[in-house]
Amino acid sequence: MQNSETSDEIDLHRYFQVAWIEKWRILSLVAVVVLLSLLVVQSLTPIYSATATLLIEAKEANIVSIEEVYGIDSSQREYFATQFEILNSRQLAEKVVADLDLESHSEFSRQDSELFELPLQSLFGSQEAFGPEQNYRRVVDQFQEQMSVQPILNTQLVRISFESSDPELTYQVANKVGEAYVDNHLESRLALTQKAADWLTERLSGMRTDLEQAEQELQSYRERENLVDVSGVATLNAKEIDEIQQRLVAARNRVTEAKSQFEAVGSFDAGYNELWETLPGVLGDGLAQRLKENEAEARQELSQLSKRYGPKHPRLIAAQSKFDEARQVYRRQVVKVVSGFEKMFMQAQADQRELEQALERSKSGIQGINRKRYELSQLEREVQANRQLYDMFFTRFKETNTADFEAANARFVDRAIEPFSPVKPRKTFILLLSAVLAGIVGILLAFLRDILDNTVKSSLEVEAKLGQPVIGVMPKVNTKKNVNLVMSEAVLDKSEQSFGEAVRTLRTSVVLSGIDNPLKRLVVTSSVPGEGKTTCSMNLAFAFGQLERVVLLDADMRRPSVAENCHMEHRSPGLSNIIAETESLEKCTYRYKGIDVIPAGLVPPNPLELLSSKRFDDLLVVLADKYDRVIIDSAPTQAVSDSMVLSTHVDGVLYVVKSDSTVTQVAQDGLGRLARVNAYILGVVLNQFDPAAASRYGGYGKGYYDYYGYGSKEAY
Repeated sequence: MQNSETSDEIDLHRYFQVAWIEKWRILSLVAVVVLLSLLVVQSLTPIYSATATLLIEAKEANIVSIEEVYGIDSSQREYFATQFEILNSRQLAEKVVADLDLESHSEFSRQDSELFELPLQSLFGSQEAFGPEQNYRRVVDQFQEQMSVQPILNTQLVRISFESSDPELTYQVANKVGEAYVDNHLESRLALTQKAADWLTERLSGMRTDLEQAEQELQSYRERENLVDVSGVATLNAKEIDEIQQRLVAARNRVTEAKSQFEAVGSFDAGYNELWETLPGVLGDGLAQRLKENEAEARQELSQLSKRYGPKHPRLIAAQSKFDEARQVYRRQVVKVVSGFEKMFMQAQADQRELEQALERSKSGIQGINRKRYELSQLEREVQANRQLYDMFFTRFKETNTADFEAANARFVDRAIEPFSPVKPRKTFILLLSAVLAGIVGILLAFLRDILDNTVKSSLEVEAKLGQPVIGVMPKVNTKKNVNLVMSEAVLDKSEQSFGEAVRTLRTSVVLSGIDNPLKRLVVTSSVPGEGKTTCSMNLAFAFGQLERVVLLDADMRRPSVAENCHMEHRSPGLSNIIAETESLEKCTYRYKGIDVIPAGLVPPNPLELLSSKRFDDLLVVLADKYDRVIIDSAPTQAVSDSMVLSTHVDGVLYVVKSDSTVTQVAQDGLGRLARVNAYILGVVLNQFDPAAASRYGGYGKGYYDYYGYGSKEAY
């Protein structure tokens, strides 16, 4: 998360350093561009400009709404946009060119353009193509290019400007354009007014005829249909329909009720049915209910007397006779009421049919009235529309004939005056702008160069991009100052104290890395050839040789260089002879400046199989017992897989990266190869590091070695 947050931040200090390093290139570019701009500016012709300010009226002096005749709504912003386009129109430009006779003016003469037109004549035909008509068109085009119309925001003002090398011509043209615009507007209004009047006169005669014909048709229809008040008749019919509909609903309810009672009665042949007494028609009959009450009273009286007298008592017999008579009377009334259900049902159906027929007759009547009212309304609308159209056109006709067309829609607020100083070229501004743009381009080029440079340049980039610690930094040595210096033995040269101290610092780092488990067998490798791994391994061996017994083993079987650097013969026996057992270890070991050296020997056809053999592993065991430190110079990781095999036989790997040369991706791939075989990588040795140049990349800057006394000769 910290790395992600750091990568999202903008390192302004780094950008400043990149620009500072490239400052002389940037300043050189700025100086060249400014000088060229100065030469161009001095050769330019001074241009003068004059401006006239015109006010375009949104509401014209004529208060009559004649704009509707022309199709113009001056209250809309489109009106002003249209006026601006008219000011820029070619028609107006041609009028001004003709009025001022600009074809004969030196500003628009063909002398300046003859050099360009001569080649065109040979390409596009004879000189007739460039006759008076073509010349006139060219003058108008040039005039429009030099003129500009600029509206002022949120106002009705517009600026008319003209640029020319002749100061007197500038103000004449600016004022003439405004005058031509006002005259053109008045002329166009006059032409439109005359055209509108002619058109309205023609249309009014036809509209009057249409209106009279529509009125006659309306009156004829009223007389033919005897229409007085269609709305009132329709209202009465609507009320009648509502009343019939209500009566029809009640009749349908009666039919339903009568039908249910009629069906519930059943047959009279079966005799009296007490269920008849519960029918709604019986319960609703007043006489039946009174007779039922009499029966109930007789029943109650009989019940009371039966408790006091015997069955043959006269009063009980009389009460029984009274009860039987009341019961018979009630039942006769029930039968009478029930027998009337069928008649009631038939009557209800007849009433329903009659009301339905009456409703249909009323609907047909009101539909006829609606049709008449619809036809009447159509005729009335046609008459009204013709009358409104005729009245509107008649009003517009009167307005057109009485309008005051002498009022202009624009007037001058400020007329143009003759300028005293040119507006172009703005020499100071051009020079400053060219300097700024050149500086920006120079800075961008410096940033682009820095972005495209994908090499490892400093110790900070080693840790950030490669994910490995920096175990040592080998400074860049200027061999031109010391032509006798041998880089493979630079640690032994007292004139290169900073380099020697850097190697001894690397030696100390290696010793401290194995404080608990001494790292006796070390492999030195790199990504690609030329990064200085052999120089690093030899100088490290010499540095360890000042303290320990050291043997330097050249295991780069592809391009061995240790023997050559130690001034041995090219075919000296070495590692390949020992493993092949053609020579003994003692004969293949050479003493050179305090250390033992075992060269690569004869280059075998299969170096990888030789390094993977059991004999090579046994040789490393023997060397580890005999010496305190075994330093192996290996082949690069990107070229072959020798270093990957060697890393499995040793205690640690030193990975050499050449500063400002090794591509990050290449170094990452090489370290990844070693990581896949679980090699113990002690760290990265940053070789040929230039402190002064690396300051722009965020690494150790100039004075790093001096700060620790590495660069001063007084330290030794």
